[in-house]
Amino acid sequence: MEEEKTLGYDWEFGHEELVIEVGAYAYGDRLYIGLLHKEDGEMESFADLTINLPYSPAEINEAYIDDFARNSKLNFIKKHKLGKVLPEEGYSGYARYSKVAFNLDRLAELDPKGVEKYRALHGMTKQEPEKRSRTKKSKKGQER
Repeated sequence: MEEEKTLGYDWEFGHEELVIEVGAYAYGDRLYIGLLHKEDGEMESFADLTINLPYSPAEINEAYIDDFARNSKLNFIKKHKLGKVLPEEGYSGYARYSKVAFNLDRLAELDPKGVEKYRALHGMTKQEPEKRSRTKKSKKGQER
């Protein structure tokens, strides 16, 4: 069995060693990233790094960050070079969510199977450029 690669996560309640889990949300197939930790010898959910905002614009490698312990999560992303925090934000009700362009190649180092499934879901090959539009149309209504 392959050993999980852990990353240090510092937040207001201390330090945790976490494992990244990559997947897709059932609604909209957007990028999902979960954080797992070992409890009593078993891996279990620690927190969701991302939140599903299916009506907010995002590229295939982009996701919105869950706002619980937002600053700790954004610092975690930067510290481990998981992606780039973007200036755009998403909104749901009164809450606002930071948007991140994740590096799928870096995530694949941490969860190869999860990223492989996510790329296959979106018809991407390994190490394909991440900045792909879902579908763009020219002024004449033709796909590019």
